[in-house]
Amino acid sequence: MKTFNNPPKLNTDRRFSDNMTSSHALTLKAKQGEKGNSKGTPYALPAFNITTIQGINAAFDAFEILGASGVLAVSNSALKHFGGGDPITGLEVAADYIASRAKRSTIQVATHLDHGDYTTEAGRKVVQGAVQHLTGVMADNSTDHANKCGRSLEENIGYTREVVNMAHPLGVSVEGELGVLAGEEDEDTKSEISTYTQPDEFEQFITETGVLMIAPTIGTMHGPNKGKPGTKVKLNIELAHELLKIADRVQPETIFVAHGASTLYPQVVEYAVEKLQSLGAGMAEKYGQTWKNYVGTDWEQIQGLIGAGFAKVNTDTENRQTFLSALLGAVNENAAKVDIRWYDKKTTEALTQSYLVKCIMADNYGVWHEPKINVEKFIFDLHVSLADTLKNAQ
Repeated sequence: MKTFNNPPKLNTDRRFSDNMTSSHALTLKAKQGEKGNSKGTPYALPAFNITTIQGINAAFDAFEILGASGVLAVSNSALKHFGGGDPITGLEVAADYIASRAKRSTIQVATHLDHGDYTTEAGRKVVQGAVQHLTGVMADNSTDHANKCGRSLEENIGYTREVVNMAHPLGVSVEGELGVLAGEEDEDTKSEISTYTQPDEFEQFITETGVLMIAPTIGTMHGPNKGKPGTKVKLNIELAHELLKIADRVQPETIFVAHGASTLYPQVVEYAVEKLQSLGAGMAEKYGQTWKNYVGTDWEQIQGLIGAGFAKVNTDTENRQTFLSALLGAVNENAAKVDIRWYDKKTTEALTQSYLVKCIMADNYGVWHEPKINVEKFIFDLHVSLADTLKNAQ
């Protein structure tokens, strides 16, 4: 087996543009329970996968309302969307816009490439571009997609270590993955197989790669169908604690990441079905059951992961659902409104509510300043405008 010299340490002296820092810096604060000048119980940062400018605006609005730390994640398919089919152009567009928002912000954020694949020529170009434009990258080299199987530990370590060698000296944090997560997030992130992270491989992986962030597989899934309706996804919390003991012994600053952590709020599903019924034309009969069949990850189990070192929880599907549900509501309200900005406003404000509730659930508020609302009074309800929701939470 190939042996490695000591991996390069993350350059923590690197200074990014105003109010931006590495993914690891923000999540380490969360793992250590740091808010302001005090330390308390650990909390987590929801990493929101953003695909549009509106999604970025909604996330910043939510972070600033709560005084929360922010992680904005972009997938390869999202970058193609931002860049008119070219992910490198998309990197420039998304990174520049986020940096411009951050300069005027009251909080700190990190940008993160989600599921960067360093095993193909096209994937390597995106990861290399992300190291130049973002503050964190994921080196997802755990799956051999061509053969639909897990990649060997040695290959995974080798590819991931290449990314660490490139990124850490520049202050860009690296997230690795060990094990295979099943499900489909989008056309560029899907797998038909799932394997748990093995503790004996875990220690070797973090030692030889030098990653400070890692996504172990403990039972979460990508996509909107994480199980059968009426059942709860079962996470292996015991395995998470076993891995945490190893991490704390080898490198205490290791951050665990939960992929597939979308909750899928029942009030969003109910609102969507309600609006489908109002639209008529058999819409509820055609699509209502699909909405009712969506199954997310039980939040109580995600909270159990936070106690086991998970300081970054990735969400995407729940926010897509919120957007679509709000769009159905907007069309129902006025299907002849010839003003794209009106629809943008409706969906963006709905996304802001979705981001707010997830940050509050993860205890990610009051980090940089006191929240502008009473978080205990906040109620996520798409029937109520964002302005009235915030007013009711004073």
